[in-house]
Formats: sequence, structure tokens, C-alpha cells
Amino acid sequence: MLKKSLIIQSAVNIAEEISASAIIIIMSNELPIDIDTDIPVLFASTSAMMAADHLLEAGNVEEGKDSTRRLQAISETLYYKGTLGSERISDASAIAFIANILAADHIVGIVSHGETTSIVVHDLKANPVVKELRACSERVNLNTLKSILMIAMDLGAYGREGKPVGTAFIIGDMEEVMKRSHQLVLNPFFGHPKEELNIRDPVKWETVKEFAQLDGIFVMDSHGYIHAAGRYLDVNAREVEMVKGLGGRHASAAAITRDTEAVAVTTSESDGMVRVYRDGIQIIEIDPRASKVSRYK
Repeated sequence: MLKKSLIIQSAVNIAEEISASAIIIIMSNELPIDIDTDIPVLFASTSAMMAADHLLEAGNVEEGKDSTRRLQAISETLYYKGTLGSERISDASAIAFIANILAADHIVGIVSHGETTSIVVHDLKANPVVKELRACSERVNLNTLKSILMIAMDLGAYGREGKPVGTAFIIGDMEEVMKRSHQLVLNPFFGHPKEELNIRDPVKWETVKEFAQLDGIFVMDSHGYIHAAGRYLDVNAREVEMVKGLGGRHASAAAITRDTEAVAVTTSESDGMVRVYRDGIQIIEIDPRASKVSRYK
């Protein structure tokens, strides 16, 4: 307990020294101390870490083996735990950025696996997800894309009645997208005042989640104004390279970004995964159930 407290205090000192945007904690049990700092402190989910702990411990060399092999096994376990911890801090930082909890700056992470606790310093500017989102902002408004990702992650993690809801959002190059698509059902957003259609307004998110249950996809302009839902994309997706097992919705979403300047966000009905496509290529993949971040203070 005392050692873990000292490590946490050391992490706080580092965060204050480098003026970090936040401290992110991934820990399977309660904090041993109250953290005294003005820097925002966030908690990240531990489910993926705990599963990895189990697998790593199961792979250790059995008792009775020679000391060299046991030392090597311990070293490998610590290495993989440290690597996994860095990846989880990177993932949690990206989710916090999408949720507008922190800015693109340095993050100090505290990662605890059983008896192993480590400190990770992460540069959010170098985060692969953040970099891709910023690249997309050359075509669509970044806050629009963040809002859509928040909705997509909620649909993937919770959906409706505890089951993921599969859908797709096509953002930007709206005129071309509308030309290459048609309505499957009556457009529920037709005829409403423009100010009622901006997806950046969190008040509208529950409405969007309800209409996500319709067949078809959402179409919106680069600033987040929704023009249609329940729409079908008329694109040839045969030559699009896809992850095996993904269906037509993902293929057509990827294809429309190949044929236009749009960006696409999809949620998988089968596993809840959220994916982002640009230029016909998947550029981001997020598991919303293993990437939850909440404020501690």
C-alpha cells in the first residue's frame, strides 16, 4: 500500500512538473490515497487489463523450473504488462480527447497490474487516433466528428436493450453523397428547421440514437447538420479492402469515402466496434466497451 502511494505521488509530481493535461489511472482496486493536485484526474476501465493479467500469469513458467527460465518468464511478463499499460493509456487518452475532457498535450498515466505499478508519460499529439482525427478535420469539423464518435460509441457499448445497434454516419461532401444514395424509408429529418438538426448539440443525441435503429445510414454536412437518415448508399464496394467478417454496411461506408471526400463512422451490430473510414480505408478502430473513461476529480 505504501509503495503504491509513493508511486502515485511521484506520478503527480511528474504531471505538475511537465504541466500535463491530465492524470489517467488504470487500477483494478481503490486508490490508496486521495490525490492532491489541481490537474484533472481520470479513471479508465480495467476490464482489458485484468483479462491480460490472467493470460500472462497463466503463461508463467511453473514452479520447479530452473531459475534462468523463471527469471526470463518474469521479465517477459513485466515487459508485456508495461507494453499493454502504455497502449491502454494511449487508448484512454484518445477517448478522453474525443469526449473533450482534455486537450492535445502530455498525459501522465498510472497503470497497476496486481503487484506491478508503473508510470507512463504519453504525448497526445503523437497519439495515432488523435492524429487521424486531426487529419479528418481537413474535410469535416473536428467537433462534429467527436460528437458522432460519442454517439457511435454509446450505440456500440449500450445500444438499445443492452445490444449494440449497427449504423453508419457519412459526414461531408454531402451533395455527392446524396447523389450516390437513395431513401429506404421516409426521411425523418426532412422539413425541420436547420437549428434543430445539428448533431453537435448533445440534446439531439438521443433522437439520433433512436433513428439509428432504422435501416440505412445517416448523411450530414461537414458542419454536422443532419440531412437524412434511413438512406441506402448506391456504391460499388467490390474492390474495397475490408476486415473479414464485416458486412455490407461497412463495405458501402468505406466505398463512399473512396468515391467522395466524405468521412464515414460505423458501429457494428455484432460486436459494437466503432470504425472510421477515409479514402476507402479504415483509419480508426475503437472498442467502446473497453475504453471507458470517467472523471475522478
